[in-house]
Amino acid sequence: MRLSLSLILAAAPAFAASPDAPIRTLGEAYAAALAASEQVAVSEQAIRRAEALYKEALGSSLPELSYRSQTSVQDGTRGRAETDGALRLSHAGLNGYRELAAVRAAKADAGAERFRRRRAEQLLLSDLAGAYYGLLQAREDATNIAELQKLAELRLKELQERVRVGRSREADAIAQEFQASSLKAQFEESSRLAGARADLLAYLTRSSVVEAAAPASSAPAADLGLPHYLARVEDRPDVGAARLSAESAGQSVKAAQGDRLPELALGLNRYTNRPVVRERVKWDAGLTLSFPLFSWGAGRAAVEQARTSAETGTLDLSAARRQAELEVRNAYRDLASARRQLEVRRHAVELAERDYALQRRDEARGLVTSLEILESLNRLSAARLARSAADLTARLAAVSLELAAGARPEALDLK
Repeated sequence: MRLSLSLILAAAPAFAASPDAPIRTLGEAYAAALAASEQVAVSEQAIRRAEALYKEALGSSLPELSYRSQTSVQDGTRGRAETDGALRLSHAGLNGYRELAAVRAAKADAGAERFRRRRAEQLLLSDLAGAYYGLLQAREDATNIAELQKLAELRLKELQERVRVGRSREADAIAQEFQASSLKAQFEESSRLAGARADLLAYLTRSSVVEAAAPASSAPAADLGLPHYLARVEDRPDVGAARLSAESAGQSVKAAQGDRLPELALGLNRYTNRPVVRERVKWDAGLTLSFPLFSWGAGRAAVEQARTSAETGTLDLSAARRQAELEVRNAYRDLASARRQLEVRRHAVELAERDYALQRRDEARGLVTSLEILESLNRLSAARLARSAADLTARLAAVSLELAAGARPEALDLK
């Protein structure tokens, strides 16, 4: 996982090395946020700790090589010191079954931490995509509202002139002025939201320059069907972490059972220095076999405790799988609905633009009232804002579905 992070950062644009470089795409924002995230860094430390515990478990299962030197003075030797030194190869409390289970459990724990790191990356991208597309939506809303403000101001001037010459009622001009004020308030709200989303992106990426660019319009990806995404549930990192945690708990049961098996202690000494009385002895070896007989129920309780942890791990895995399937179903439904709504909203904008143009034409012919023109402008305003929201909602839903199905962030086309 550390290697994959290095590859991502190496492939990122040069802005990743400078906090003042502008961020324009979601991919650039993700690369910067990945390097800046404390949560991802904490997950990396958890991986290092789990790997160290695995190495410790592996080393503890192997014999220890040491050197021992002992100098002593005995009565009757006239104060002459005698030195006994030896290279020693030893292992105490070995039964094989317990050590193997402990190593496998530690290895599974390390794998689970790697999956948790991947999950942290997914959650980071999910938060980032929400802020990024939210910023784009707020900016596009502000642009649409600004265009509508121009139309409203022109319409207001026309009505004021018509009121002056007696061709329209003063109430019509007041209604149009109210419309212009409402659009101004909407513009201020969109500007506020854009600023808040930009600040959130700057916080996530630690970049002071966020220039999110609207992604180019492209044909939506083909609908691969719900079964395709459900089949990828096992690839989700949270499911993988739960699976390895359950495996680790199962190995812990075996380790606890191993405590009740016979234990072997062995030692091999190769002497480098010997007292005079034992100088002919150059080496010796010892082997001790012990059988546990009675521990007042402590061993049985330890096994039962490990079994409850293993059962909990199995239940957690089942819950993670069911939760993942639910999230995939919801994300698939959200994307399908967002795409349908986007098509409807696009058609609605076309109709609203045509309606407004026809209303203006009919007004010149004296066929419609100012109130009808105002209502037409309001419909156009609402249609454009709804289309903007639907477009970016569909993009966010597509990212959410891929993440729900377990996709790696670096494998996505983040535009």
